[in-house]
Amino acid sequence: MNLRSLLVAAALALPASASAATVWAGVDATTKGYGLHAGASVFRVPILGTLGIEGAAEKAWRSTSANRFAVGATLRDLNVPITRVDAFASAGAEYTDRFGVYAEGGVRGPLLGPAGWRAYVRSGTASGLGAGVGVELRF
Repeated sequence: MNLRSLLVAAALALPASASAATVWAGVDATTKGYGLHAGASVFRVPILGTLGIEGAAEKAWRSTSANRFAVGATLRDLNVPITRVDAFASAGAEYTDRFGVYAEGGVRGPLLGPAGWRAYVRSGTASGLGAGVGVELRF
């Protein structure tokens, strides 16, 4: 076994994060409404985190505003050193009253057991700028 093979094997054996999740689901309150999100990991990226897919549905606060639906790829469980917090970044497609793309980034932390909090900011071509906080269960 050569040195490169040993390094690859060691990197694959390292945990991405103490809170790496296989599936997750949660509720959010945002600047534009409230909603649900859920996702699943596709594979772990050694040393970085977990690559997955995530979907979201949001109900607008006002009945005159459009609801939001989104699906995208997410890189989660990016460990923030010296904290119990990890970061995430997502990008994908969204639909409000028209189709668009979005990018989102934020942080997550533990609450109790599999429950954790999350806070994020988002920018989308169909939904505009927004931010939110929520609670999610990670398994």
